[in-house]
Amino acid sequence: MEKNKVPCKIIEDLLPSYLDEILSDSVNEAVEIHLESCEACRKKLGQLKSELAEGQVQIEENDAAFVKGIKRYKHYVIGMAIGVGIPLLAFLAFIIWLMFISMNS
Repeated sequence: MEKNKVPCKIIEDLLPSYLDEILSDSVNEAVEIHLESCEACRKKLGQLKSELAEGQVQIEENDAAFVKGIKRYKHYVIGMAIGVGIPLLAFLAFIIWLMFISMNS
């Protein structure tokens, strides 16, 4: 089979790997030759690029939301530590005070 006679179905299956640049040189060349002469496959490649870009935007939005959630959680944990720490320190101070009083009596 000649390189320029590769069926569209095969090229469509190769397009994701073509975009990832993981094809061998000869297969990559066959895809490029096919794309030069096939409008339908060029459109499919454009759609894949668009979907990839949209997916990247979604990933970045999810990452931003995750970081925002972590920051919110961090503030929550700090608040809880302070809320628990103050009464705990007061209790320890009371225990030390009681020990001091009992030693001096």
